[in-house]
Amino acid sequence: MEPYKTSEMAKDALDLLNFLKWDQDRSIHVFGVSLGGMISQELVSCFVFGTNAETYSLGSLFKSLLIPSRIKSMTLISTRSGNAFDFPSLSILKMFSKVSMKAVTYEQGLDLMMDFLFPDAYLNQPTAEGRTRKDELREFFKSWHNRPRRQSPAGALGQVCAAVGHHCSDSNLEKISQTLSPGKIAVVLGDRDEMIYAVRSLQLQDRLPGSELVVFKDGGHALSCQFSKDFNMLMERIMMEGNQAFAFKKEPKHF
Repeated sequence: MEPYKTSEMAKDALDLLNFLKWDQDRSIHVFGVSLGGMISQELVSCFVFGTNAETYSLGSLFKSLLIPSRIKSMTLISTRSGNAFDFPSLSILKMFSKVSMKAVTYEQGLDLMMDFLFPDAYLNQPTAEGRTRKDELREFFKSWHNRPRRQSPAGALGQVCAAVGHHCSDSNLEKISQTLSPGKIAVVLGDRDEMIYAVRSLQLQDRLPGSELVVFKDGGHALSCQFSKDFNMLMERIMMEGNQAFAFKKEPKHF
């Protein structure tokens, strides 16, 4: 069995879009968080420039070449482009190992994950009735994290392998910017992210010419949860700007 790859996951996303017949010109806003951000890069790069094109028939390859023309905006959140020497820290690998192999209790596993998803200062903030944000987040995650079932050890290992093995070259990133133009591209990060270090997201943004950089001060990895209101407002603005980029197409003149 081959390890998971972000390029294969991107093919799954493309197959789903095609199944839904979501193939209209400039109709998609892409938001990719963490591993999803890596998959998003593959979605608009490997199908354009043929990273794994040999696995496709000529007909399906032709269809896959159309994916950039469907995109209005792409937002890469808490993610990286990757390189051959960019490995997760030992502490992250230990956490994934303990949680996936069930070496700790379910509640202990949630606490371990929260410690990497959020800064300590945020988790320790007091809330109503003498509780902390960590207490409330623990209840929130327990309400859905175990449904419909917990991720298998093989699935967790595959996810780590896909993230570690991901690499989108500088030349591909530049081509992504060119291909999606005038669509909106944004890179969003938290400056206290312990899962994907902020410097990796900064490098990604620097290699996407014309992209916007958004930094959440004191933000961890789970920005949509830590800054729900501001994060949602940002997403709405990015979609609006992506829509506006294609709203004023020149109409043919009639005489």
